[in-house]
Amino acid sequence: MRQAGNAQIREALSALCRVLSGGGGSPGPEAFRRAKFNRPEPTAEFWKLLYCLLKQIYQGKDGSPTATNEKETVENQITFVKSVLWNQGYGRSAFYHLPHDGTEGSREALLAFSWLLNRIKLLEKILEINRVKVGDEITACTCPQELFLSRNGNEDAAASSSVKREVDVRYIQWLSGKLRFCWRTLHATQQEKCALLYKIHSYTQGCHVDQHLNHLSVMETDLVRKPENYSELLQLLESENSHLEAYLEWKHLEPVYWQWMESVLESSLADERSVSIQNLNTGSRSFPGGFQQWSNNLTGDIGRLNQDIVELHDQLQELVSCKKSSWNEQIREMERELSEKELCLMVKKIKQEVRQKTEELKLQCSQGRDLHGPFRLVFKESSSLQKGGPSGSVHKDLNTRAVSAPELIKKLQKTGLNMEAELQRLQEECRCRLDDIAEGLEGVICIPPPKR
Repeated sequence: MRQAGNAQIREALSALCRVLSGGGGSPGPEAFRRAKFNRPEPTAEFWKLLYCLLKQIYQGKDGSPTATNEKETVENQITFVKSVLWNQGYGRSAFYHLPHDGTEGSREALLAFSWLLNRIKLLEKILEINRVKVGDEITACTCPQELFLSRNGNEDAAASSSVKREVDVRYIQWLSGKLRFCWRTLHATQQEKCALLYKIHSYTQGCHVDQHLNHLSVMETDLVRKPENYSELLQLLESENSHLEAYLEWKHLEPVYWQWMESVLESSLADERSVSIQNLNTGSRSFPGGFQQWSNNLTGDIGRLNQDIVELHDQLQELVSCKKSSWNEQIREMERELSEKELCLMVKKIKQEVRQKTEELKLQCSQGRDLHGPFRLVFKESSSLQKGGPSGSVHKDLNTRAVSAPELIKKLQKTGLNMEAELQRLQEECRCRLDDIAEGLEGVICIPPPKR
């Protein structure tokens, strides 16, 4: 029975490694087993794996391959991994205390990898990033997003006040100008790309076998011009197919992996307990009398704390009973005041209001559905749209309703207006905060910048 379990674990780890091999390299199943016992051999492999995966997800596919690993030092890679995990909310302190030379902490790196695997859908994102894109696609998202800048304003102000570093205003102006220039360059590049896509889609109309598309994409046009590239595309598709097959096998064996990770976590907790007991024994040998006195004081504190908890519980029960009796008395008085007819009219009115608000909410949800994910660009003439053809020039999926470009532009404009309103609100908060700071300065006149 134990051998069958070990065989399933090996199969699950092998499937996981095959899926990860498409993300820039992966340690083997033996490295996972050694990391469970916190061996130093697989430590460098796990740090490299975390760096490659997070680099692809948060800095795009171009920044992930081996070229960046050669440029980046090990210390910079580990710093990047720790910063990303910290921003994602990983709270295991032992992971952040690992040295930056990449020689220790294979089990902590394994635990962090498993946390990412469950928290951010790591494998799904890697498969999406490395997917072979035959058609022309754009990525758009109109889902509501929470902005945490205003909530963490006090923390940010405290952090900025603790940093004693002067920044020249001219440097900030230079950064602003550079950012504006980069934005204009990006906008011009996107306009040129859209113009070229329009030419390709319009010139190749009627060449596609699929009537829903009716035109060729950039990759398909390049394959028509250079048929010898079909072999390279075929290899990419076969590689993607093997990764998808490994992912299906992984999903079948995923519960086995998480059961194995429970044993990894238990071994980590056992080591931590042994270290704590060892430190405690060392302290007790150094201070035998002091340890006994500390133990007696702790027992007395626990007893007093239990007594306080019991007293608070009794007071809470008494308060709840008083509130409950007063609430019941108020309800009886209201029942006496309201007649049966008035009560029926009130209930009927409430039901009508609830029904009306429910219908309005359904209408708003149907009209303002959020758009998310990659969209395939499909060119449609205005005449075909008027004749009742498939609506839109942006197509999410052939089995779903098409989304027109004007609809997407309208939603993005609405999102832009909301973001501009949020930016103005944050600027006003910053202006008020600067006014408060300026009031505390003596002999200084602060001239605020003009409102834009």
